[in-house]
Amino acid sequence: MPKSHRAICFAAVILCAGVLRAQEEAGTPGSQPQSRMTTSRLFSCELPSSWNTFEEEDVLGAVFHALGPDDPTASYRTGLSVRWVDPEQTGYVEPKKAVELMRRSDRAVRRNATPVLPMRVAGLLARVFEVTETRVLPLERLPAGEKVIHHYVAVIPDRAGYYVVRLSSAREVYLDFHDDFRRCLQTFQPFAR
Repeated sequence: MPKSHRAICFAAVILCAGVLRAQEEAGTPGSQPQSRMTTSRLFSCELPSSWNTFEEEDVLGAVFHALGPDDPTASYRTGLSVRWVDPEQTGYVEPKKAVELMRRSDRAVRRNATPVLPMRVAGLLARVFEVTETRVLPLERLPAGEKVIHHYVAVIPDRAGYYVVRLSSAREVYLDFHDDFRRCLQTFQPFAR
């Protein structure tokens, strides 16, 4: 076999090995991505293992964040947040009113919402819905352009307060994260506050 043919065969073997390795890391089509139980001081649930998580206190109280992948244009990063809304905090709004406010149409950002569906989450009756809105992104660099953002939202009353679970992503990829949102809710365990 001439040297040039051996080099081509060797390159083909390396290329095939790279493709197989990428398929192993990504999983087979239709397989569930790797996930892990994530525990915060607010709750525990199952989230994709590759997502980075952190908690913080802001002016509205305790909030947990999980950062996922960027969208294909790298202008919006998928993320999940879980906020505990305490009835003793300033500006508290009851859960039903909070759902109305989150779903309210807004022409400035072209906000639209789906109907509210009931869902049992950890034995609690949650209100689940979806919201889309348009933003100018990216904020930190030009050129910026309009981007439709999709939010899966669940409001979960627990005793006096409630949790707001929100998974946000670019509209182009929102279906890629539907199972992650469902898995989060199905495994969600609130901690007594």
